[in-house]
Amino acid sequence: MGVSISSKGNSGPSKDFKPQMFGLMFAGIESVNSFPSIFMFTEKAVVAAELFKISRECGLDDDGEPVFPVMPMQYFASYQEMMYTQSFPAVVKVGSAHAGYGKMRIHDHHDMEDFRTVLAMTNTYCTAEPFIEGEFDLRIQKIGNHIRAFKRTCMSGDWKTNTGTSIVEELEVTPKYRRWAEEAGKMFGGLDICTVDAIHEASTGKEFILEVNGTSSGLAPDMAAEDNLHIREVVLEKMNQKFVAHAGAAVAEQEPGFFEGAAAGGNRGLAAADGSKPGGDDA
Repeated sequence: MGVSISSKGNSGPSKDFKPQMFGLMFAGIESVNSFPSIFMFTEKAVVAAELFKISRECGLDDDGEPVFPVMPMQYFASYQEMMYTQSFPAVVKVGSAHAGYGKMRIHDHHDMEDFRTVLAMTNTYCTAEPFIEGEFDLRIQKIGNHIRAFKRTCMSGDWKTNTGTSIVEELEVTPKYRRWAEEAGKMFGGLDICTVDAIHEASTGKEFILEVNGTSSGLAPDMAAEDNLHIREVVLEKMNQKFVAHAGAAVAEQEPGFFEGAAAGGNRGLAAADGSKPGGDDA
């Protein structure tokens, strides 16, 4: 039995590694994060549902604003259910595609109708949310108990700010950002590694959580070497919990009298703590 780390997404526009993951689960392999949580992360709608649940549980702060502010969103099981009721422009996201794929900006209800006819050619769901002009993106990263915050400013002019050229700066981890990471870390029974992606609205300064990623989260290049050490510590801790603790318990069960005899001075081959010979014989 070993420990597996999922470092990339398990599904995408043209690939699906879930069968390989099922094989590891079938073999009883342990994982960072857990395989059940990784499986849940393969469906964006399931992740969004969990985020809205956290937001409801966290409630409002003293100013009446959400403590865990998830971007308002609508879900449509198919093109036939599409009745968008929020503001334009909007962003539609098809299924569980990631890294900028399967996303479109919709300017008005005419564009939405055109998109609906395209979605009719697929066999999947979509989500829709208001488009926000962001000043910059935020990423709050949690690896074990270590938390970082990053600010990403897009330089390419693309509305998809997670694509193209950007400048990444490390920020102070404020209590608000720490709370976001800790709450996200409770998803699906607990996450050893996760990132919270958010957007800072240019016109109001408000920040909205867009999504949470698990072990498919990439590392900032300038911090990757240090963050890989944090990942190593998480893996070692998992392995110690799985193997070392069980091995110690097995030894104690097999030889219950060995350590008892040593404590009582019954084994004359062991030295006492003060350096004298067992049994009190100093000669």
